[in-house]
Amino acid sequence: MFRRKGVITIKIKKILATALICSFALSYPVYAVEYSSIYDLSNKVRISSGISYEGIKKLTTLGWMNINVVRANLTDEYTQTKPLYNVNGTSTGTTLSSMMENLGAIAGINGDFFYMQNPVQPYGPIITDGEVINSPLHNYEKYPTISLDKNGGVDISVWNPIITIKNSAGKVTNVAFVNKGASVKYNTVVFNKYYGKKSIGKSKNQDIVEIVVRDNKVVEIRDNMDATTIPEDGYIIACASDKKNEVKNSFTVGETVELNFKFDFDINNLQWAVGGVNHLVKNGVINVIHDGVLGRHPRTAVGFNKDNTEIIFVTIDGRNKNYVGATQTELAKIMMDLGAYNVINLDGGGSTSMGVDFLKNGNIEVVNFPSDGKERPIVSGLGIFDTAPESNVVDTIELSPEYDKIFNNTEVALNVKGLNKYYSEVDISDEKIEYTFDKSRGKVVDNKFIPSVPGVTEVTAKIGDIESTTTITVLDKPVTLTFEEDVLVLEAGEKYEFKNIIGVDKNGDTAYISPNNLTWTYRNSVGKVEDGIFTANDVSNTGAITAVCGDAVKHITVKVGYRAQTIFSFENEDMKNLNFSTYPEKSKGGIELATDIFKEKNSSIKLSYDFTNMTDQSIAFVNFGKNSEGLTVNGTPLAIGMWVYGDESTHWLRTRVQDSYGKIHKIDFAEEVNWDGWKFVTAKLPSDIAYPVTVKSVYLAEINETKKDTGAIYIDSLRALYEQNDKDLNLREESIFNDELKVTSVKDFDHKLNLVDGTIKSEKKDGTKIDAPISLSINIKNGSINYEDTKLWDKIKALTSYSDKNILISLNYDLNKITDEREKEVINNILEKAAVNNNIFVVNKDKEESTTIKNGIRYIQYDDSFELFVNKDGVFYKN
Repeated sequence: MFRRKGVITIKIKKILATALICSFALSYPVYAVEYSSIYDLSNKVRISSGISYEGIKKLTTLGWMNINVVRANLTDEYTQTKPLYNVNGTSTGTTLSSMMENLGAIAGINGDFFYMQNPVQPYGPIITDGEVINSPLHNYEKYPTISLDKNGGVDISVWNPIITIKNSAGKVTNVAFVNKGASVKYNTVVFNKYYGKKSIGKSKNQDIVEIVVRDNKVVEIRDNMDATTIPEDGYIIACASDKKNEVKNSFTVGETVELNFKFDFDINNLQWAVGGVNHLVKNGVINVIHDGVLGRHPRTAVGFNKDNTEIIFVTIDGRNKNYVGATQTELAKIMMDLGAYNVINLDGGGSTSMGVDFLKNGNIEVVNFPSDGKERPIVSGLGIFDTAPESNVVDTIELSPEYDKIFNNTEVALNVKGLNKYYSEVDISDEKIEYTFDKSRGKVVDNKFIPSVPGVTEVTAKIGDIESTTTITVLDKPVTLTFEEDVLVLEAGEKYEFKNIIGVDKNGDTAYISPNNLTWTYRNSVGKVEDGIFTANDVSNTGAITAVCGDAVKHITVKVGYRAQTIFSFENEDMKNLNFSTYPEKSKGGIELATDIFKEKNSSIKLSYDFTNMTDQSIAFVNFGKNSEGLTVNGTPLAIGMWVYGDESTHWLRTRVQDSYGKIHKIDFAEEVNWDGWKFVTAKLPSDIAYPVTVKSVYLAEINETKKDTGAIYIDSLRALYEQNDKDLNLREESIFNDELKVTSVKDFDHKLNLVDGTIKSEKKDGTKIDAPISLSINIKNGSINYEDTKLWDKIKALTSYSDKNILISLNYDLNKITDEREKEVINNILEKAAVNNNIFVVNKDKEESTTIKNGIRYIQYDDSFELFVNKDGVFYKN
């Protein structure tokens, strides 16, 4: 939230208001460089008949923006908008998701500025269906209110309501606010049931009069008394200012009073109203840039299209390393690009939040990334509601295959979703689904399509007269397979799920393959694959899994278990290299040699603990080394293991390992010691740990204060665990992809591009009419392509505009050197779109030459030079 300091009251001076704005402005950058947009990644989801969501990740010259958009069709009879607030009282803040859950909203955003101290209060009003939940501040602050009337009219203006209470004698008492508890010290304020269960009441620093009104009658006058219950059928008039006695003497118990609101409109014709920050876009033109919220920050805004038939919610994330935020001007332009004609921006900063209930089941998902790291409690918001009745009648169906491109004689799941006419999902598990397609091209078994002929097949799903159609591209048999991992290192009995298996056909086209479509064989009995999950055997060994599909053969080396090297034996002569410590120091315990209970050789170490004095946590350490310097381990172990005789105490067993940079890693042996007797336990080292490592200690810990007890465990044979040695497995030869465009030499060419160490040189035959290939050089530096190089990015994006071209893209590194997955997705999107109508060659120098084809794009590594040739027969390359 953009915060103001000080107390908000009707008596605040203009000079003070200006000072408050200035104090905010000085705490943040006033000026911000405008960005240029590079590329948008967008994901759209329809939520109901009138509500949709879009997530936009926008790459700009300044970095990434995360933009969340919800649209609601206000002409849809089952779509409504209303304010959001804390149903337990607006005097207390709560999260947006809590407001949405309690009020039943499908989508929501945070509201306007609010006073953050206790009690909280919004700057603007909250009005719904004629109920004044909160009144606005007066117009000296110039904060506008946005409202929607019952005729669909939208108004954005500064309000200056007049609130009065007239007693039975006709005397009028002016009321400053409704439900603004922070202002009662300086003003007369009315509190109704929406404020909370209790009134303000007296305090050490505040004398107060509270007049209780029920059914328009004064039932009690409370002078400087404790807080009282606010009546459901009435309100409380409260004042703690210097006019306290005047207000008190204006009313008598038993008299009838009348509370009046004077607005510049008929409040009974109002659907709702909430406060805002400034009228950012007015009638399609940028209008007001508020000088109190300058700079680049997280932002929230609400807008309407030109004819007020659509409302648009938007949040933009910022103040973190992943997202840069937006200025008000940028927010205005983004809103206009999204179709908004009138826009008001709301509270931003840490308050910016958007929630969506995608499944309409009360499970609210916060779709933005709050800059505080979690939702901030807020006072108000604006919600969108789906009021459609429940219906189990199927109106439409959606057919979507698990993959839209598969190999011949494999299978793909056909997913069918049923929707009612309100676009809510309907259970169709009991419905009979019929599939129609060219029977000569395959079959459907158990909702899975199994093709028998390469090509494009159209499949239609039908439930009664309702149908949905999709197309599936079927490739010929694969010639090679690619897995996420070529080597698996697993513990005995450990499971590994095969995902994202990619096949390549003879033309270089790729498609995913289900593990159930592969034939699996095994070398050295290392385990077995069932339903795509490999389970390692219990015996340590090195072997392989072989996967076969069509002409494709691929081996995955499997290493089960570890090579173990004992690094501490816990024998009598070792005791001088151990010491004991506790945390906190008042915890008790100790270590001693145990010759009665041991696993190997002649003894173990007994670790006794006493956690009975625990207040926060208790830890009993076994430290290695005379001075706790630790045990330095040779080589690159994958894990540390040891034998432990458990006592079923359910305490936490861990180790501290120091890497070569001095960083301490705390690693689990077991979350709970829940066994009795000997058990071998393992602590896996992080995959990115810097070697060599030093084992500093093993320790037993407890953080649950209900587990204050004493006991002992025994430890024996501490081991460093290494990867199993390689073996000559005498496996059959793997299949390889022979690219038909790859040649050893070309003598006759019309155009040639020669690439050496990133430098491209071109040659051409005189008089040729064949188009020259297009080349583009891209440098990856510090894991990224320079966002500020707009000319380069324009050239990259322009690749999608070419047709029937041969395009060479020269890189200084493999694309995997790009560290930001979003940036990789942008590049891949552009390349895949360009590859539809062009031949794309992405080339970089490496230690060895190789060619990989994915989605029609050739990724090529060369070790010395790369040449691309174009002649009348086509395009060829040599690496």
